[in-house]
Amino acid sequence: MEPGEVRILVVDDEDPVRQAACRALKNAGHVADEAADGRTALAMLRRSPYDAIVTDLRLPGAGGEVLLEEAFTHFPGTAVLVMAGPADIPSAVEAVRRGARDYIPKPFHPAELVLRVEKGLADRRLERENLRMRGELEERQRFTGLVGGSAPMQDICSLVRLVAPKSGAVLVEGEPGTGKKLIARLLHTNSPRKDRPLVSLDCGALPPALLEGELSARLTEARGGTLLLEEVSRMPGELQAGLLRVLREREPGRAGGSSTVPADVRIIAATSVDLASAVQEGGFRSDLYDLLGVLPIRVPPLRRRRDDIPPLVAHFVRKFCAGQALPPKQVSHDAMRRLMAHDWPGNVRQLENAVETAVALSAGRPQLDPGDFPLLSGPTEPDPGRGEIEIPQDGVHFNAVISDLEKRLILRSLEATRGNKKRAASLLHLKRTTFVEKLRKLETGGEPPHEAGD
Repeated sequence: MEPGEVRILVVDDEDPVRQAACRALKNAGHVADEAADGRTALAMLRRSPYDAIVTDLRLPGAGGEVLLEEAFTHFPGTAVLVMAGPADIPSAVEAVRRGARDYIPKPFHPAELVLRVEKGLADRRLERENLRMRGELEERQRFTGLVGGSAPMQDICSLVRLVAPKSGAVLVEGEPGTGKKLIARLLHTNSPRKDRPLVSLDCGALPPALLEGELSARLTEARGGTLLLEEVSRMPGELQAGLLRVLREREPGRAGGSSTVPADVRIIAATSVDLASAVQEGGFRSDLYDLLGVLPIRVPPLRRRRDDIPPLVAHFVRKFCAGQALPPKQVSHDAMRRLMAHDWPGNVRQLENAVETAVALSAGRPQLDPGDFPLLSGPTEPDPGRGEIEIPQDGVHFNAVISDLEKRLILRSLEATRGNKKRAASLLHLKRTTFVEKLRKLETGGEPPHEAGD
């Protein structure tokens, strides 16, 4: 068969009908084979699948119903059309309901038969293309959390794809805020365990006396799924031994030597410190490190992948504009330049917080400027609406300038949240009580007196 040829099997026990159908399809440029009964048609179909089957419902041997069932079950990519006389129209309609593309009333005009067959083929091709595109889209969407096109992030994405289907433990290392928890979630959702729980335990958030019981409980909760151990370097030695036993035996063991836990759990360990150094310093078991580090993923800090900053900023701007029901905003060239120059010690989390604040402070303006990012240092371009700071010959009162900036931040945050104090405090990353106290001082004029410079 030549590439691009369409192969059609015509099945009918009436020679004139079958031959007329094949002749019409061949004249239209298709390859048409014929069978006079269901048994022959089934043998031909199993030997070499067809793009389409045009079959009568009343057939000797294996009947038309058997042929349809075989085609629907084992050859879902084949377009099936049924030919039916007036008495068989209800059966033809039922066949369409079950999966046939169309039915062709007998007697038929050759041109009508060709038209209906080609429409059925086109619909089937369109469905296959939609399925292909949907599969590609789902594949991309599974990894959209890894925003950024830098070489390091492409390597991370490839590694996640490779490691996710495996069953071994994974060690995710990276500075705070680099997205270790996101990577753990991607590993889980793209693994065979995706329909089972993903459970987290922060090993640094609980005292050792409570951590032991929590580990056993979380292992039980994560049965069949994934357990994420955050800051695993802070796990006490006794619990390290219990975890090691679970990983080695892959059968019910004991965590910390106290309670029985299931071992059918994939372990993902995350740490903000260099675990190899912790092993050398005696703070972490080398044998446990060897098991956890079989599939290592090291997430580089944002300062080492600055090319990811523009797409991350764009992603966060869209996110927070949508969350605040604002039209999309642009980021000025100067603001983006400064964002890329910043070292971001808090990594992606710090950048996200900065963008959230900037979107709030920009109020109704369509563009984010350097002044909307308070943590960015250095001179900014003049902006009449922003109150540019100038230092005259006789100097300025430092505390007065800081107080003025604080006042503007508070007022802008309230403007952005329509007076919601809790939300305004959150935008400025202040405790609500601290925010309310600062607001009270502004309203009552109770700011502390400004001190003169030396």
